[in-house]
Amino acid sequence: MKMFEYCSCESAGIKTEYILRFLKFFEEYGIPVHSILMAKGNSIFLEVDYPPFSCDKLHRMYSVSKSFVSAAVGLAVTEGLFSLDDRIIEFFPEYRNENTDEMYDAVTVRDMLTMRSNIASFNPWWQIYDDRVRAYYAQQTAKAPTTLFYYDSMGSYLLGCIVEKLTGKTFLSYLKEKVLSKMGFSDESYTIYAPGKYTLGDSGVMCTPRDLLIFARLIMDGGVFDGVRYIDEDYMKNAVSKQVDCNADGVFSKYKSHGYGYLIWKMPNDGFALIGMGGQLAVCDVKHDLIFVMTADCQASDAVARELILDHFYNDIIENISDAALCENKTAQDELCDYIKSQKLVCQKGKPVSALSHKVSLKKYLIQKNPLGIECFSLYFEAEKGVLVYQKDGAKKRIEFGICKNVLCDLPCDMRNSDVAGEMVQGSYSAACSGAWVSDSEFALKIQITDTYLGSLNVRFSFNGGIVSVCMKKSGQYILSGYEGYYIGKEGE
Repeated sequence: MKMFEYCSCESAGIKTEYILRFLKFFEEYGIPVHSILMAKGNSIFLEVDYPPFSCDKLHRMYSVSKSFVSAAVGLAVTEGLFSLDDRIIEFFPEYRNENTDEMYDAVTVRDMLTMRSNIASFNPWWQIYDDRVRAYYAQQTAKAPTTLFYYDSMGSYLLGCIVEKLTGKTFLSYLKEKVLSKMGFSDESYTIYAPGKYTLGDSGVMCTPRDLLIFARLIMDGGVFDGVRYIDEDYMKNAVSKQVDCNADGVFSKYKSHGYGYLIWKMPNDGFALIGMGGQLAVCDVKHDLIFVMTADCQASDAVARELILDHFYNDIIENISDAALCENKTAQDELCDYIKSQKLVCQKGKPVSALSHKVSLKKYLIQKNPLGIECFSLYFEAEKGVLVYQKDGAKKRIEFGICKNVLCDLPCDMRNSDVAGEMVQGSYSAACSGAWVSDSEFALKIQITDTYLGSLNVRFSFNGGIVSVCMKKSGQYILSGYEGYYIGKEGE
């Protein structure tokens, strides 16, 4: 990376033991981490890959994309392309309809940046609208703009559309051309498109965790790189300052109790964070000039996982970091290095074998009629791997899995999401699959999607004589639709 060097934990002012304790927390809870980076100033003191993911592999950033849009808006405002007080409708006059009341007319760029538009509900657009902008103007006004906060992904999407409409480039390409590429941001990074002609300014950024660290550094430095100011100083100050209270539900949260700036969350110690669904994080602690970057897929328990992660970050790292360098600890550093080298993506925990392993292996189970159209399945176990073979709508499909470890495979699907959100094409998803016996009679299969779209599928097979009960639970936005429910199977020929 052009702008970062590497240093030890002690050089960054924190004992290696605290870093090791922080990392072991993820293992203890079985959190599906994909990568971790920590930097103080321009020095990286922690970098962890969880294969098949790595810090230099493109990763979906989900709602962190909103903060990229914020920077793009700031850049465009700095260049005089539009102002924060411009009304949104002025950029989309062709979308006026019977819903476009005086509240729609009043919504400004600033309102969208602070999640204070006239909308207070989610209008489903996935595979419904061929133009996502139209989905916004199909909604009914719920509140006056510039008043109450409502977390509305449509706002950041529309702001990205404005930038793209005026520049003729995607908001990410615009940022890269003007500043991010100069900082070492990857050339291969891109944004997923929405229905219509614009990219997903609320969730579509595909970049590496190192790219995210570079971007967070630009925000930490107030829009300045290498002595050159790219984004207006006042805009950047406001972007990371509290503009609105966002805790209307009254629930305590480390990321909702401190306010919201311009598509950026406020955090303790006057810090801020770029936050995306599933565990995409860039937490910036201004007091210690420290950035914590993480990618993961915690969609199955998103809010709980985020609170745990932030709690441990502030308790284990921020509470123990010093402004001055500490004495080096070679023994602890070697232990940390060995631990980092051993890390892999979490897999299904349990026993490799059961008394039932050989009894159910290769047995055919006929499944009751179900919405997925699965007719029958068989499990086959070997020492270190297994195979699930199932018949769906008359076609045989197979999923290979590791026993108590992950095996990379293609998850067979009839259709998959393309790089245009909501557009389905033939193909499969890349996945990491593992299985284990969680009791003498219950086998668990964990399938983790490692693709452009992230998600997971957990399947439980509970055997009782010639009967098997199957439970399927999926997580992930707009992925694995229908792969949920309970089913009964009977041993057959």
